[in-house]
Amino acid sequence: MTSERKRRNTGTRRAILANEIAQAIRLRMFRPGEWLRQIDLEERFQATRFDVRSALDELAVRKTIEHVPNRGYRVAEVDMKTYEEIQATRVILEMAAAAGIVARIDTATIARLDELAAQFSKAVLTGSRTEQSEINRIFHQLLYSFCGNAVLEETIWALRDRARGSQITVWSSHESLLRSDREHYAMMEALKARDGRRLAAVIAAHVVKGGTPEPAAIGGPG
Repeated sequence: MTSERKRRNTGTRRAILANEIAQAIRLRMFRPGEWLRQIDLEERFQATRFDVRSALDELAVRKTIEHVPNRGYRVAEVDMKTYEEIQATRVILEMAAAAGIVARIDTATIARLDELAAQFSKAVLTGSRTEQSEINRIFHQLLYSFCGNAVLEETIWALRDRARGSQITVWSSHESLLRSDREHYAMMEALKARDGRRLAAVIAAHVVKGGTPEPAAIGGPG
């Protein structure tokens, strides 16, 4: 194996593991401010110490977690002002992605998004919060993968992950979950109509209404 292939494989492992840890944070398996013990992560994700450390370094760059010298890594804590600024930036970026998505998305992908929207609807009724979150993530990742700008896509997901450091839950009530469900279908209508402006408007509403402060006793994944 050449040194270039080794670097590429190492980078792939780091990215995959970083995304798995980020997903665990999204699901509130690790809470804002919680310290991350590398040995626990090695066992949970069946990874080497080197890969865990590399993944943590990448998440620190994304600001999903923070590195405290001589202490270690902990889930980033985001105050309400920063959270609101993240949301405002997300609206700008995710609305900007809409035109590229409409221009590039194909009928097969639209059909796949329809399937995911239906799966999410079913999960709203009978699934766990983990299932709901995973289907929601797959839906939006597939959608934004057609924006035509890899840096824009990467930045959107870095901000989404960073926002998990706030005391905010995405679906604080069943009504907010149902609203997300309805908005997925509104996005699909805009896509099928090839209406970038309508898609951008639905996305903006989806982001703005997507989170509310948790009660004092925080519970359940966001």
